[in-house]
Amino acid sequence: MNNKEKLKSLKRIISTLSEDEAKRVFKLYEAGVKTGYPTLDRPWDEFYKNIERNDLFLNTTPYQGLIHSNADYLNENALEYFGTNISFGKLIDNINIVAKSLEEYGIKKGDFVTICSTTTPEVVYTFYACSKIGAVANVISPFYTPEELCARINECDSKVIIMVDEFLPKFKDTLIQQKDKNIIVLPMMNSTILKYISKKYKITGKTNETGWQTFIDDGAKRKQSKIDPYERKKPQAMVYSSGTTGASKGILLSVDSFQTLVNEYGNSGFDTSRLQKVYQNIPPWHSTGLSLGINFPLSYGVKVCTDPRFDHDVFIKNVLKFKPEYILTNTSMYQGFTFEKSLKRLENKSLSFLKYPVEGGEPLTEKDIENIESVFKSHGSNARLLNGYGQCECGATITTDITSHKFANDASGIPLPQITTIGIFDDEFIELKYGERGNINVKTEIGMIEYFKNQDATEQFFHVDENGDYWSQTGDIGYINEDGSLVVLGRKSDYSIIDRIKIYNFDIERAILNYNKVKLCEVQSHPDDNNKLVAHIVWENNVNLMIKEEPQLELELLKEIQNNVLETMKIPEAVPYSFCIRDSFPSAHSGKRDIKFIKNNIDGIIDIPKSQVKKIIKK
Repeated sequence: MNNKEKLKSLKRIISTLSEDEAKRVFKLYEAGVKTGYPTLDRPWDEFYKNIERNDLFLNTTPYQGLIHSNADYLNENALEYFGTNISFGKLIDNINIVAKSLEEYGIKKGDFVTICSTTTPEVVYTFYACSKIGAVANVISPFYTPEELCARINECDSKVIIMVDEFLPKFKDTLIQQKDKNIIVLPMMNSTILKYISKKYKITGKTNETGWQTFIDDGAKRKQSKIDPYERKKPQAMVYSSGTTGASKGILLSVDSFQTLVNEYGNSGFDTSRLQKVYQNIPPWHSTGLSLGINFPLSYGVKVCTDPRFDHDVFIKNVLKFKPEYILTNTSMYQGFTFEKSLKRLENKSLSFLKYPVEGGEPLTEKDIENIESVFKSHGSNARLLNGYGQCECGATITTDITSHKFANDASGIPLPQITTIGIFDDEFIELKYGERGNINVKTEIGMIEYFKNQDATEQFFHVDENGDYWSQTGDIGYINEDGSLVVLGRKSDYSIIDRIKIYNFDIERAILNYNKVKLCEVQSHPDDNNKLVAHIVWENNVNLMIKEEPQLELELLKEIQNNVLETMKIPEAVPYSFCIRDSFPSAHSGKRDIKFIKNNIDGIIDIPKSQVKKIIKK
């Protein structure tokens, strides 16, 4: 496979070069040495060549893979949710029960079952039940408007909507008008002892609403559902794009998006042995939540501990409670380890259990990683913060850190074996060499089937090269190191135009974060003036203490930041003249940094006159 891929890359690359350069590259390729082009050299393959492959999950569905791996371990715990433990035996029983109930409500192969919920045990049951009968899990965020939610439900003609009770009041008036829909009301605490004391949603019986227990009871007398066989590229789940670049789009993922990914993680050097625990709180409406947070660990017999709350203090408390070997969460949660409140909570506590903290969603600076890992080390863990990069459209994982090698702190690891190729290209789709920044494009076997019923958007997302290969255009900017590791700099759309000069905000942020007194930084244009930059800053803990004692010091530190930005970037227009000092950055419902809130809330902004700054800079 690799030789074939290399030959295709050679053909594509040479066609873009001058005659002399093409000859040079061809000679290097024939000699078996690096040519300078990552898709041709494939340096990431070296890290996997000594790993003995074990293809447990190829040509399976998620349900088949789960059953095959866990049939002999039914008494081991599979899930922990708000103090309730659920064994693999109980998990499988409940999956089979939900499958029968779905069929009782008319669901058949190819139908879409809508799920609008945080990660509860019932969501896990429903995902695998859909897999068992060949249905498609249509997982929708609760943060749409009622009209948007109904549009997505109707687009895929979904007749069964499973919605957690805490979300339903927002959508009730609109949903009950959809007379052909069955709305299954799921109590968020249904699987816990808290269900007896939590406030209950009232079902009147005069609407198209049905309680979860009634839904389960309705299918009880049916025969066991038949297991739908594996079919290549069969639809398995649909999640949705964030909508940051236009209307949100359905991302249709296949069984291979889930099972091929699980298989290759098992061939990457990760410890996937049983009786380990992962603490994960990524929502199921992200493919990472479904694929890496649920299907990957359960497929290998790893217990999933979950809590849907995106709160730094809750996160730290749960880490100490669950004592997981693995953590899977968004970048912003890990930054909570360095907050003053968290450090106090960690006093005299051990993190020695922690082996594999995995993060993704946003880039971390080298200083971020050093700060977080120093907290791990001071509490007894030698764990490295493992950085991954992915997109829903690319099947959750594009690159990942591996445990056998330490890449640069600012890198997001390498592609998994055999299934993914990464490349950096200019706007004309000409491949760039190591260290050259450009558009991150991805060729992967686990990517989406399509943007659902949106041919134009699908064609815009994929670039088809001269070999007929489909490349996912991620919309991110980055570069590839000579060891094959990918550095993600930021979104291509994350820029400001200042005095007609285009400046990437993420470049300014990195310049500011190199100043060792700043913990977190977000640069955005002013909400009322696009020609004006605002740097949103969280000071390091020790700097906060210094400023409390000497308030006038803050202005001098901001001026030092301005000098640092100019010295680093050599572009006067990149220097921010407005600052918003914060205690922390809020998280959005996705768990990522809430950019919209940060940009539009600038209370207490500090403005430094441009004329004054120029005088300072000249010194």
